[in-house]
Amino acid sequence: MWADAFTVGFIVAIGVALVVALLRAIAHARSARDWLHTHGALAEGEVVLVWQENFGGYCVRYRFTPRGAREPVQRDEYAGCFAAAVPEVGTKVGVRYDPEAPEVSVLARDA
Repeated sequence: MWADAFTVGFIVAIGVALVVALLRAIAHARSARDWLHTHGALAEGEVVLVWQENFGGYCVRYRFTPRGAREPVQRDEYAGCFAAAVPEVGTKVGVRYDPEAPEVSVLARDA
């Protein structure tokens, strides 16, 4: 009987640890994204593809050339569930990126 209680307790402890790790990872991702929005270098990009995912949200593929780079960087980003908020193909968009790692980028909210 105590072995069953121990097993359940062990499984619950592992579940709690996993939830805590997931929440910390989400917080870290948000913090990195917020850093880009406030400190990232700004570049002009262009939307090259828009598509709708199976779950109903929209994704945007955009391309931009970081300052001093010869080749453009192409990235995909989740754009939300509202079609009205999704830029059309060919639209010029602001892109915030990490100058040390240009592949880390987001569509700019303030451009």
